[in-house]
Amino acid sequence: MMSSRFMTPVRGSVLLMFALSLVMLIGFAGLVVDAGIGYGVKAKLNSAVDAASIAAARAVATGATDDLRTQAAIKEGTRFYYANFPANYLGATIQPPTVTAEKVGGKWFVTVAGTASTPTYLMRVFGVRQLDVRALGQAVRRDLDMMLVLDTSGSLQSVFPQVKSSAVNFVNKFNNDADRLGLVVFADGATLPVPINKTAARGFNKTTIVSQINAQSSSGWTSTGEAMRLALNDLNAVPAILQSSLRVIVLFSDGAPNTPAAIWPRHNSSGTQTGTVSASFPSTTGSGNPLLCTNSSPCTLYRYNSRSTALSGSYSDINRLPVTAGATFDNKPLSSFNNKRTFSPALAAANSANLCNVNKAARNMLENIANDARGQKVVVFTLGLGAQLNGFESVTSCSYTQAEWGSNILKRVANASGVDTYNADQPTGTYVYAANASDLDTAFNKIASEIIRLSQ
Repeated sequence: MMSSRFMTPVRGSVLLMFALSLVMLIGFAGLVVDAGIGYGVKAKLNSAVDAASIAAARAVATGATDDLRTQAAIKEGTRFYYANFPANYLGATIQPPTVTAEKVGGKWFVTVAGTASTPTYLMRVFGVRQLDVRALGQAVRRDLDMMLVLDTSGSLQSVFPQVKSSAVNFVNKFNNDADRLGLVVFADGATLPVPINKTAARGFNKTTIVSQINAQSSSGWTSTGEAMRLALNDLNAVPAILQSSLRVIVLFSDGAPNTPAAIWPRHNSSGTQTGTVSASFPSTTGSGNPLLCTNSSPCTLYRYNSRSTALSGSYSDINRLPVTAGATFDNKPLSSFNNKRTFSPALAAANSANLCNVNKAARNMLENIANDARGQKVVVFTLGLGAQLNGFESVTSCSYTQAEWGSNILKRVANASGVDTYNADQPTGTYVYAANASDLDTAFNKIASEIIRLSQ
């Protein structure tokens, strides 16, 4: 029989190996359990810093100075950080966040960093008593430079109180300390009642813009191209070093353009006349396509730099469209930049200033200037009101197709997705349609939401 003294070491070795294995098993189990808790804390911390950075980026729009805007960002970021990480979540303790807001090149870069510590349970057998997890959230907010361009033509008269009310509600959605807003209104011509702020101190006078909107009346034709020209020029008048990285034009209208501004040649003299000429239909001189501004059909010219003011006298010696120089006041051509419309007779030919040609010129000017704006990375939003946008607006003698409906023109101006002239190299804007005046608030709100989304 084997002596028992040979059995003792074997039994001891087994017990030792079992003890070591048990420690390892506990350690691995602890790694799984404690790491799982750590991952849960990490996920919640990520959520907290993301929410805090977004809130801080929104808050950076509040304040008259950059210092005040930074303080607002820190305060709001901190508040959202704690609000999104419940106290003692999975037993963790969080440290105060680090919130920074830095302005670079017209953009605010907001960063929120957070740390949380969670106690371990089974991993303590390895001497690890807590896990520290870290998370980083970042957001960018762009300052906004925006021109609001409002149609005040006579076709809006019955719904104009609602137009003004909705436009005021739209303006009120923007921050008068951080954003810049200017206002252009148009009918036969266009004016700039509220230029955009061009100083290093940002913001706009909300009371002034609201007052100017409410002071407008409704009359006259539709010189949309001149209004867009005025809006783009005012945006560009902000010194380059002060321009925001987000520049926007919002255009509201209830119809297609019909009134181009130009320096018109007078064939009975060597002189010219600057103004706008309306090419509306139907003509009072009969059917077809009569000439404008002739002895048999004299016309009225309007001031290009007034919302609705006729020049004195009538004009009977304008029968040619300008060619390029002086077609508008920035030498924009009357012809279509995308060859969508042709003139008959051709530009500069005698009798070229007929109703169809002038109507085409008004549409070309709007689309040309909108194309220039988008080429400068200005985002254009358009808002259309009423049924006449989805028809030919009595323009039946110019061989227009559905592409010439006012709604499609506004889509092209915005470079809306899917439009026939869509240019992927230019900013994509949005066209919003309001079927009637009661839909205006909703339509303006949609555009406001899109702009605010772009700023974040």
